Amino acid sequence: MKRMLTAALVGAFVSGFVPVSSAQACDGNCPKGKVPHAEAPRAATPRREAPSQGPADAKVTVEVWSDFECPFCSKGSATLKQLREKYGDRIRVVFRHSPLPFHENARLAASASMAAAEQGRFWEYHDALFQQQKELDRASLVKLAKKLKLDVERFERTLDSGAYNNYLDAEVVEARQRGVAGTPTFFINDTALVGARPVEQFVEAIDAELAR
Repeated sequence: MKRMLTAALVGAFVSGFVPVSSAQACDGNCPKGKVPHAEAPRAATPRREAPSQGPADAKVTVEVWSDFECPFCSKGSATLKQLREKYGDRIRVVFRHSPLPFHENARLAASASMAAAEQGRFWEYHDALFQQQKELDRASLVKLAKKLKLDVERFERTLDSGAYNNYLDAEVVEARQRGVAGTPTFFINDTALVGARPVEQFVEAIDAELAR
């Protein structure tokens, strides 16, 4: 049975999607736009080709739905780094794309991250994107690829070809189907946790799963 954390952790879902306060997640409360009504987010097995860290058979999978232009996702990324440092290969982290339509460059940045993933450099590029959230235009994305010493010609070719359009379209559809309407949204195995939460809340949920 899928488990949800208490309302104090996850937030309330009332006549509109209100997972947490606007201080913790990009959602319908963002000043840049609105998202449609959504049900409580539902856990599911992450798609196999999604970027991941940690062993596939880890007892705990932490799936994160994120947006490179969302400031709360940057905080969530820092939390994931802390969790990887604490738990190592006892957890698997899976990244899912949820570029919100009112974030102008979020989808382009998502495409760029997958172009980097094609060269085995997703996580380095991922970290760098969150460090330069105000510079996600095409020129800045290519500059970053150069800085990380990627094959820039290949990177640009992949980015400009729209090679990952179908992949990202599928991500958006799955997010909608699973009730993921705010970013960041996390699933710790079957437990949903929405918003940029204190690391202690993640530790509590992960420890509970490891103890099972």
